Amino acid sequence: MKHTRLFLAAGLVLALDRLTKALWHDARVSLIPGILALRGTRNTGMAFGLLAGRQGLLIPLTLAVVAGVLLYLRRHRLNRLCQYGAGLLLGGALGNLADRVFLGYVIDFIDPVFLHWFVFNLADAGICLGAALLMIHLIFGKEEKDK
Repeated sequence: MKHTRLFLAAGLVLALDRLTKALWHDARVSLIPGILALRGTRNTGMAFGLLAGRQGLLIPLTLAVVAGVLLYLRRHRLNRLCQYGAGLLLGGALGNLADRVFLGYVIDFIDPVFLHWFVFNLADAGICLGAALLMIHLIFGKEEKDK
């Protein structure tokens, strides 16, 4: 299969995201006092609470990102870095999309207490790491030719 790494990364992020949200959606646990805690919250927006309460915009936007990634895959062969990056991004987008569709909000639970301004989840981490890998490729990578 042409994009095996991508779909494995996406599936892993999606599965771990669903599992951790089920386990820690109501958590109130200090892991490292003053540094890291598990604190279940409901986020009706996207990163940093942007567009809070705008599910009518966030759901189609997420679907457009997922569709864009899948359409891009039909036409391009991705190198290893891009497959992992796109997979992490896709899995994260699908994890948060599932929350928005079925719950009306996204469950966040990882609280870097020392920062005082955001709580996130594994889907968010997948999206950020995936986007970073894709940016690294865009800046430093070389195009891989189809064989």
